[in-house]
Amino acid sequence: MWLQSAIRSNRRKSFFLVLLFPVFLFGIIYLIFLALAFYEGYSSANIGNEIFMEVSSVFVFLGPIIIIWWLISFFFHRQMIFSFSGAKPVTRKDEPEIYNIVENLCISRGLPTPKIGIIEDDSLNAFAVGRDIKHAWIVFSRGIINKLNRTEIEAVAGHELTHIINKDSLLMIIVVVFIGIIGTLGEILLRIGLNSRSSDNKDSGRGYLIILGLVLLVLGYVFYPLIQLAISRKREYLADAGSVQLTKDKLAMISALEKISADPVIESIEKQTVAAMCIQTPFAHHLSWPKKFFTSLLSTHPLIEDRIKALENY
Repeated sequence: MWLQSAIRSNRRKSFFLVLLFPVFLFGIIYLIFLALAFYEGYSSANIGNEIFMEVSSVFVFLGPIIIIWWLISFFFHRQMIFSFSGAKPVTRKDEPEIYNIVENLCISRGLPTPKIGIIEDDSLNAFAVGRDIKHAWIVFSRGIINKLNRTEIEAVAGHELTHIINKDSLLMIIVVVFIGIIGTLGEILLRIGLNSRSSDNKDSGRGYLIILGLVLLVLGYVFYPLIQLAISRKREYLADAGSVQLTKDKLAMISALEKISADPVIESIEKQTVAAMCIQTPFAHHLSWPKKFFTSLLSTHPLIEDRIKALENY
């Protein structure tokens, strides 16, 4: 009951965090336009409404771009993530044991069995992709299969299956696409502003483009990614708890995390998008003091010791 309540609460919080992306962007652009209007000496009794309509027209223009970009990612994100990670699909004939482990967990919840992928790497990691359970994939590294025992593999599979049940992959697609669009638009506007020729009648518009581009770059490369990381870390805790609920064996999940933390680095994974989906960050950490502060703020995953502590108290 605690877990189901936490999942519902997390979904509500995630919904509002995702809603915060366009709302905050709209508010920032509105304030910029308003400040620039006052700076240029523009005065009007309805200046607020006029600026609101101008910003709304910008969003009307951006809407189709965002929708097209998102649709491409929605339907082809599995192929893109597989290409980014080096994962390859395998059949039940290729890997009967891992298929049986995942299938047994799915039967216990009355769910269809996801397809399985393998990364041929001796390090230990795993991730799940898919917009829903019917189109889901769970990807294991070869190290997970070779170096963990059956109960530990079940715990990892339960963790990834919980991500699928919670639609974490779908949420991250939405967040990542939105962040990518904002950053790209910021770069385009900034380059247009910097490369445009200066003249008396163009200086004002040129300045608007530069300022707006800089703001979008800050949002796309600093502010919004921090929100994305916060969402990712929160969902790792829930996936750990979900694995325990599925397998009824928290010691297996703890043991799996301890072994994974010793060698999680997957050389073929280079993009942060894929890293956020893994059971543990596949990148090597080179953080100096204060390590815990920076890891908790700038990592896609909580510290392993914090996750284990949460499981011990579960």
